[in-house]
Amino acid sequence: MAESADNVSAEYLRRLDSAGSVFDPALRYTLAATAMASANKPHLIASLVRHCEGGALSSEQMVGFVTMARESLVKMISTIGAPRVINGMASLMDTVGDDVRAALPQTALRTRDQYNYDSVRARGLELWNGVYSRQAGKLENKLRDWYPDLIEVIQTDLYGRLLSECRVLDAKTTELCTIAALVPIDVPAQLKSHVLGAGRMGASVGEIESANALAMLVAE
Repeated sequence: MAESADNVSAEYLRRLDSAGSVFDPALRYTLAATAMASANKPHLIASLVRHCEGGALSSEQMVGFVTMARESLVKMISTIGAPRVINGMASLMDTVGDDVRAALPQTALRTRDQYNYDSVRARGLELWNGVYSRQAGKLENKLRDWYPDLIEVIQTDLYGRLLSECRVLDAKTTELCTIAALVPIDVPAQLKSHVLGAGRMGASVGEIESANALAMLVAE
């Protein structure tokens, strides 16, 4: 049953916990928040935050959850677009308590001083090749044939500057977040690619299945 009320039920939260049980709570709720933003249900993120601050997470876990959720949402600009990310981020940050906000990192990860085209592109290509493996070259050629700017933006800006920044979310976790973002928007080909990519980045079958199940629950 879809959850549309401002305050989600205890049963819904129990089902979220069950679907994401292989993950530690902070990561579980990061994946849930990512799926909620993708499904265009930002009100659920506010309810999730209130649940976490109400005792589901310790203060330290809460800071970890919000730190990861913010980064996941930013990275998923590549998948669900800026409008849903902005709405999800607003719901997250407008609900978080002042003590948690004060403990969050205050410095941007992606700054002008750290942006060098060649190094960022090389970093993006490394992740691209890791995710797509033997299909990487074929996919690159197809996208370039459609429009050269498409592959340039994807490899340099999305994979390079955005997705391969791994100080908060490593490559495996980023792929799990990508799965959580892809399920609600119903793109089977891309989901299949990133399920395989998550495995290549070190995710277990159980982790992949759990991320998928959690996102499917949110998408109902």
